[in-house]
Amino acid sequence: MGRPPKIERSKNAKQEPDAPTPAQSALASLLASGTELVTREESGGPMPRATLTPEGLRALAAMAAEGQDQYSIAAALGMNRSTLQALIKRDEQAEEAMNLGKALLADELSHLLLRAARRGNIVAAIYLTKARLGWVEGIAPETRPNIVINLPDAATPEAYLKAIKVIEPSEGQP
Repeated sequence: MGRPPKIERSKNAKQEPDAPTPAQSALASLLASGTELVTREESGGPMPRATLTPEGLRALAAMAAEGQDQYSIAAALGMNRSTLQALIKRDEQAEEAMNLGKALLADELSHLLLRAARRGNIVAAIYLTKARLGWVEGIAPETRPNIVINLPDAATPEAYLKAIKVIEPSEGQP
């Protein structure tokens, strides 16, 4: 056995991680600025009720757009995941901010896939046709055979056997 082939990196291969996008930089500065993102008010229960400030809503949308999961979003906002989920469920503005961030992420990923597909990436093209256009493969259309069974009219056993020519007619019978 010989040595495995040496894999050459192209000269254009990125060696360092990408620089932060302007949205990432704005989010990082918002989180580091000390601006109040969450307010808490007494609700009569064991824990105060959390509410997002307008800056908190922007931060929520930005973190969702960056693909962060709810655990890391909640941690950045200073709460746990179940509190964030309850807040999103009861506050329409928080729900809208989360949905906006997810939509921005979906748009960005779709654009990246489309760009890759246009450059000849067949896998990206196949995925896009399935995910965005609803194409499916390997599923035959549902067809049912039409079967028609014709039954003879009610007849005596002798008439039926005569009709299928099992017995010969006796003399004197038609």
